[in-house]
This record gives sequence, C-alpha cells and structure tokens, in this order.
Amino acid sequence: MRAVGIVVAFALLISSSDAAKKKADADGSDRMRMELDASGAASEEPPPQTEEMRLREAAAKEGLDYEYRDALKDIMAVLLHGSDASKDSALERLINLAVSSGEAGREQARRLRSAVVAGGALPAVVETLGATEPRRQYLAAASLHALALDDPTTDADNFHQNEICQAGAVTPLVKLLESDEPQVQSAATGALASLAENPTCQAMIAAQGAISPLLSMAHYGSDMQKLGALGALDVLSVNNARVKQQLTQEGAGNVLSGLATMGSNLLREEARDFGARLAEAEAAPMSADAHVKAARQTRMRYDGVRQRAFQRMQGWGQQPQE
Repeated sequence: MRAVGIVVAFALLISSSDAAKKKADADGSDRMRMELDASGAASEEPPPQTEEMRLREAAAKEGLDYEYRDALKDIMAVLLHGSDASKDSALERLINLAVSSGEAGREQARRLRSAVVAGGALPAVVETLGATEPRRQYLAAASLHALALDDPTTDADNFHQNEICQAGAVTPLVKLLESDEPQVQSAATGALASLAENPTCQAMIAAQGAISPLLSMAHYGSDMQKLGALGALDVLSVNNARVKQQLTQEGAGNVLSGLATMGSNLLREEARDFGARLAEAEAAPMSADAHVKAARQTRMRYDGVRQRAFQRMQGWGQQPQE
C-alpha cells in the first residue's frame, strides 16, 4: 500500500492536464536529440554541481532502470541547452516520467527525482516559472511539484525540497499564486504545499507572502482550489506560531468557519479540523524530524481528500478502503 501512495500523488499532479499525457510519445526522445544535434551537441558540457550533488546524481542513476536513464539523459540535456519549445516538451516528459517511475515502484521514483535535482537542471526549471506564457508557467510549477514530492517510506530523499528552495523556486511560485489562470495557480499551490514540508522551505514560503493569496484562494476559489489552498496553509502552519498568528490576523477563522458550515462535503471536515487546530494554544516547538513527519502527514491527508474529489468528479463512486 505504501508504494501506491506516491503513484496516487503523481497521478493527482497531472490529472488536470491532458497535454502532459499526450506528449509522452515514442518519438519524444528523437525530437530532443534533433534539437541537441542542431545546437552543436552542447549537452556534453556537464552542469555546474557540487561534489555532493555529483555523487548523489551518480548513485541515483546507477539504480535507475535503463529506460529511465535513457529518457532522463535526453530530458536533462534539453532543459540545460534546448530552445524554449523543446524545454516545454522536456518538462511535459519529465512529469510523465515521474508518474511512470512511481508506478514502477518507490525506489525508481526516488532515484529519478534524486538524479534530476542533483543533476543541475533546477535553474532551468525555476527560470521557466518566470515565463510570460501560462502554459510554460504551469509546466514548470507542475515539474517542481513532481520533484518536491517526498516518499513517506524513506528519509533518503529529503534533500530534494531544500535544494529546490535554495535554487530560487519559492519567490516565483508564490507570485504564480496570483495568476489569472486557475491551472497555474493550482500547480503553484501543489508545489508550495510539498516544499513546505521542509522547515527551511516553510519559513521561506511564508516570508515571501504566500499566506494572503492562499487564504484568498481558500475563500473565493473553486472547490478544488479551496482544497488545495487549505492543504498548503495547513502544511505552512505546522509547528509555526508566526504563520498561525498571521492566519488569525487575516481572518482565517471566519473563512474556515464558513467552509465548515456551507462548503462542500469534502471541504467541511478539513476546514473544521484546521480551524480547531488554529484555535489551540501553541504547543512546544517540534524537532526538525517531528516537523517533517507532521507536515508530510498533513500533505498526504489532503492528497487523499483530493483523490476522493477526483473520483466523485469522474463518476467513479466510492472506492473500497485499502
């Protein structure tokens, strides 16, 4: 059952994007190779890395199945040296590769994320967050969401989230929360919720002003946007008295009370429980390990609610409990 959890998380990541699925075709690798050939095979130049990252990348690639190593080589090369159009295709392919690797088992998913994060492609993905085209913004945010997802069965990949934040992803992701495109907002929300499991990232996200736009989304967004915003805010509030204070000052109690009484069924329980936690007296600060565990459990709980929401939207009905 544990391996299923990460597959569900990856599936939720791309469920709203038909384009991402359509681009994972057999000739994707050939198109990328043509792009590299046209640019003079610049992909042979290694990306800038620390020695620690180089070793992590090598160890991750060593354990990847051949099909993932081959596809990842093409994707990384284009992200580092390709044109904007080819980078979009590479990001779409990266998202789909994350899904398929999750289906192949948690070790393949973990190794793939390790290889990408350690391999030096983060600056190119982060740069794409600042594109003017909403589709490119969405792809970059969704890619970072895929890379930020943490396997709850191991502590071996916890460096992912901090590396993404240190690469400069937080500021542009927070900015995308105010996009006019709901899909872009949702992708940025998902990425920030996953990154906020890390205590350092959590502090960075709050400091960059994420609380206000997320609270606005929880108040005025669609049901799925509200659920995503609640999840991000809940993770941001874990073990963080400052975030809880800001939420209280900005009227989160009233928003949560309204959702708990007049929101959809899937929203009511989460809003009621979040409101109760917000009103509790502040507990003693958690250790870093306890913080990560509590934040991860919070994020996974909301992922489960979103999964049930998608099932209902698609007419699947109630699924048997595992």
